[in-house]
Amino acid sequence: MKKSTYGTAARRGITLAAVSIAAVALSATSANAAVPAHTTASVWDSLAQCESSGNWSTNTGNGYAGGLQFSQSTWAAHGGSGSAANASREQQIAVAQKVQASQGWGAWPACAAKLGLSGGAVAPQSAPTSHRTAAVAVPAKVPVRHAAPKAAVPAPRHVAPVQVSGQTHTIRSGETLSTIAEKLNIAGGWRSLADANTATISNPHLVFPGQVLQLPR
Repeated sequence: MKKSTYGTAARRGITLAAVSIAAVALSATSANAAVPAHTTASVWDSLAQCESSGNWSTNTGNGYAGGLQFSQSTWAAHGGSGSAANASREQQIAVAQKVQASQGWGAWPACAAKLGLSGGAVAPQSAPTSHRTAAVAVPAKVPVRHAAPKAAVPAPRHVAPVQVSGQTHTIRSGETLSTIAEKLNIAGGWRSLADANTATISNPHLVFPGQVLQLPR
């Protein structure tokens, strides 16, 4: 009696279908993995929240503007037009991706360290449109100052003159210049606080409990 080939053919069809489905799933996984997690909208939103309390149109007159606090020279050098404070969130993120691609996360030293963002430059992606708030954890390294070359050690300090108020603050365990500036509502943020204490703080990312800070006006 001749054996039926129907069962064998059916089993082969099922096997080939399963292989095809697995290949499609693997391809989709690889495509998602190719996009660096730290270039997503969530990271830029979290960075803006730290730098400017999420105000994309801020311009306090401290030399830095926009949600990601660009200096005018950095903004213009990376394709920004006019002032960052007048640009949309998407335009600011597009310029920020170029800054990150050339300088790494050290372009935002204090907030990048606070969010755990570190590492070298990555190629910029297209500006994201979704508005999320979750940050992505990346192993921390010692960042460099804003707009400084990646390899600069120690990082150069700002040279903006800052008048002090005569009031002081003694650094406590666990505090950073960024958290102190936020807690005391200091205009200009941690940069202004660092500039007011250049005589005692050589690196704004290395402060110690017991140090006495002069508070700017």
